[in-house]
Amino acid sequence: MARLSADDVVELGRLYRVTTGDLAIARRDFGRDVATERLNDLVAAAHALVYSEAPTSGRRLRRFLLGELPATVRANLPWTGASFAIFMLFALVMYVVGLLLPDVAANALSEDTRQQLAQRQLWTDIPEGFRPIAGPLIIVNNVRVAVVLFAGGLTAGALTIYGLASNGAMLGTIFAVVQGYGLAGGLLAFIAGHGALELSAIFLSGGAGLRLAWAILRPGERSRRDALRLGSAQASRVMLLVIPVLGVAGLIEGFLSPSGASDAMKAAVGIVTGAMLWGYVLLTGRQRTIRRLL
Repeated sequence: MARLSADDVVELGRLYRVTTGDLAIARRDFGRDVATERLNDLVAAAHALVYSEAPTSGRRLRRFLLGELPATVRANLPWTGASFAIFMLFALVMYVVGLLLPDVAANALSEDTRQQLAQRQLWTDIPEGFRPIAGPLIIVNNVRVAVVLFAGGLTAGALTIYGLASNGAMLGTIFAVVQGYGLAGGLLAFIAGHGALELSAIFLSGGAGLRLAWAILRPGERSRRDALRLGSAQASRVMLLVIPVLGVAGLIEGFLSPSGASDAMKAAVGIVTGAMLWGYVLLTGRQRTIRRLL
């Protein structure tokens, strides 16, 4: 931009207006055409020049947080739904198998865990003095799982699907075994506070990985390189939401979930935080778009 003359800057503005008009027509009449996608990329790149702001601009950050980020996560919802379906399928199957074959399911747990369950005790109690350490450890572990699910998309989705299936199967197995000892209520009470955020983050990161895999396996009319570039940009933005969500979930799991707070309070925290997350994803930016259309 610094090398452009005054006339060139005026011409850039004129061309940008013309091109955005062409893009509006292309989206209306040829929404699935590859030329529309390339035109969209061109307008997006030009927008950064025409409306350039400082990288740390507060207005730019607000636009990203209140518009671009939730819109990107919404665009990725089909893959998030597929991630949810894979996880829950294996969770339900292994839950049923665990109820039918309790001895086999119990072998999936460690010996110490089985001994605790035999004494009618869960392994979820975290000593109060250890909680400041446990919280960060939980966050690191959860982020590691999310990153594996996301990066697994580069294996054409094989590692992502395996991660979703194995985590879902383990959750179903644990609930089946715990229910056999009559402690399922205690486990539900423990996960009530952080479960909504933690599971949502798993589904979102799994969906991001599946989005990468789709770009590799089904690039459409684009080259595989272009498809992967666009897919990775979308998936990476989803992960920008996943990381802070896991941070909040880890803090809740490390401090509130093992505490003596009532089950009602833990459930309320889980419901409120889950509603805040999905309200942000599904509603933020939509009203602004509707007002522009009106």
